[in-house]
Amino acid sequence: MLAKPNLMRCLQVLVALCWLAVAGPIHAQSTLHPGRLSPSSTTSSEVQGGAVESLGPGDTLYLTVYGRPEMSVQVTIDAEGKIVVPLIGSISVANLSPSAAAREIGERLRAGGYLKDPQVVIEVVKVRSRQVSVLGQIDHPGRYPIEGRLTLLELLAMAGGPKELADDIAVVLRRGSTPDGPQERIEVPVGNKQMPSRQIEDLSLQAGDVVYLPQVRRFFVYGEVQKSGAYPMEEGLNVMRALAIAGGLNARASDRRIDINRADPVTGEMRKVRAKLTDPILPGDVIHVDERFF
Repeated sequence: MLAKPNLMRCLQVLVALCWLAVAGPIHAQSTLHPGRLSPSSTTSSEVQGGAVESLGPGDTLYLTVYGRPEMSVQVTIDAEGKIVVPLIGSISVANLSPSAAAREIGERLRAGGYLKDPQVVIEVVKVRSRQVSVLGQIDHPGRYPIEGRLTLLELLAMAGGPKELADDIAVVLRRGSTPDGPQERIEVPVGNKQMPSRQIEDLSLQAGDVVYLPQVRRFFVYGEVQKSGAYPMEEGLNVMRALAIAGGLNARASDRRIDINRADPVTGEMRKVRAKLTDPILPGDVIHVDERFF
């Protein structure tokens, strides 16, 4: 009769030991080592579908050593191009590829006798050393990482494309070849909405480039015309063509009472001049068509 209670106690102890064996590893995996960042403090990768050729100051990395979760760490490369790695301390990774930096860290761990065969992986979380900015008449202005080779056309596509009022010329501002060198200004035709220009397909961007899409240069027509409003400039535009773009004169219009309001290039003051149909139109001109006297 005493055997049954002893048997029950043994079974209870066995179940408890099995529970501890299962629960122990789960608890160990969910409890983070002090050297490992919690998932909530890590930043999701901004590198989408591309390879980062070289690392530089400002880049944020996530370093993983397989089998050693306590050594996994998120670090940012400092101004000197260095990061601090557990056990081996400060190490320079500037101008190295992520894989080369991982190999260098593995060699340091092996040479220092910390690990026999370390398997190190580096994920680039944020790219700040190789970025290009796009501003102006673009759907999503901001800073974008350069992953491998990035053309102007690819950047404009990443940024959502030019807005309706974007000019047909994109301006690329590029730092000089030396710190004190003059800034280079590159003007590139964008092309029309259906067919991009060959230039934006061929132009490769460099780290630090600033791309600006200005608003299209416009002229304005109001008064006795069919469609008053603002219109984009054209090459060789004159008053006759401008009025045609605005739908032409209406029945009350006088073709002898057409004025151009134009800003003085020096003072900026608006001046009114009586216009002929063959007079050229400049960006910012305001054409006013008055009505007939009778």
